[in-house]
Amino acid sequence: MKRVFTTHLPLAAASALAMGVASPVMAELEYTNGTGGSARVYGQLTPAWLNVDDGKDTDGNLVDNSRSNSRAGIWLNQEFDNGQELQFNFEAALGAPQSSKFSQDFQPDWDWQRTDIRKLEFIYSGSFGTVFFGQGSMASDNTTTLDLSATTLASTVTVPDAAGGYFFRQKDGTLSSVAVSNVFKDYDGGRKARIRYDTPRFGGTEPGKGISIGASYGKDLLSSSDDAEYYDIGLNYSDTINSITVRAGLSYAWKDDDGTTERYGGSISALSDVNGLNGTLSFGGDPDGGQFGYIKLGWIASFWSLGDTAFSADYYSGSDIAGSDGTSTAAGLQVAQYFDDTNLSIYFGYNRLTYDDKTASYDDMDVILTGLQWKF
Repeated sequence: MKRVFTTHLPLAAASALAMGVASPVMAELEYTNGTGGSARVYGQLTPAWLNVDDGKDTDGNLVDNSRSNSRAGIWLNQEFDNGQELQFNFEAALGAPQSSKFSQDFQPDWDWQRTDIRKLEFIYSGSFGTVFFGQGSMASDNTTTLDLSATTLASTVTVPDAAGGYFFRQKDGTLSSVAVSNVFKDYDGGRKARIRYDTPRFGGTEPGKGISIGASYGKDLLSSSDDAEYYDIGLNYSDTINSITVRAGLSYAWKDDDGTTERYGGSISALSDVNGLNGTLSFGGDPDGGQFGYIKLGWIASFWSLGDTAFSADYYSGSDIAGSDGTSTAAGLQVAQYFDDTNLSIYFGYNRLTYDDKTASYDDMDVILTGLQWKF
């Protein structure tokens, strides 16, 4: 079996930097003006090691974790006497080589592009609800990816974030044209240049909790090749009931581009504040095609004062995502350790990916993603 290991030195340096600077407690980078205004700089580094065995060859690369990539941003806030608030948020990824882009024959380099701008938005909120304007999350974003397991860096419903560029290998040893990203999808919303409105939360156990309903319209202005118009509605729920934290989402979205395509999805995640047991369910699909279901069970334990330790196992099942008669599965185990005083966490995740269709037989793919996250 051939084994190939390559290292991107700039990302290795970032990893070493994160380990070095995380040791002291870092003061929060925030300024306040005394009149309800503030400015806060924030960010994170998420270097990781990605190891993929496609049944014949094994590749190992130092990457940036696409599930929560390295980024930096700034929040500007101004509160008003009438209880309303105006915010501005700018956030951009750093352009590091993403774990979702690597494949058997391609290794991306550091390359910052305008599509790395994650957020450039104004947010105005009050008793009337919240209005968003600019680049940011559509109303359907994060509705299928809610997950309280504390192991989301290691594995979540977004299976292609770890090794989406890799191709399944056929049983005869040749690489197929079927990439992981072709047959694993979460049907979640994304970020667009949009206008969005969310209602105030209602029906919760206390103010600020319960259900919020949102709707948005947007276009992908960061991509020169996307002229589509995007519409969606989303429902979000967040509350704590009898010491159980619950988050849930549900959405439906339309894409208008020489015809209309639609998608739907939702998720629910619950965490016991007493014993740390947690569970997550997610589903989604296209009314004209593919669909998936996902489950994760986990436990968050407090073994020592350093921080929580999280364990989980998950399973994804998809059908007809790349076309008719195709099935895809992912089964995995995860662990994460948090170090509260340094804003650092480390994690390990293993997933076995399978794909079957009527055109060929494919080898299973083993994916390991392990790394760290340091936030400032």
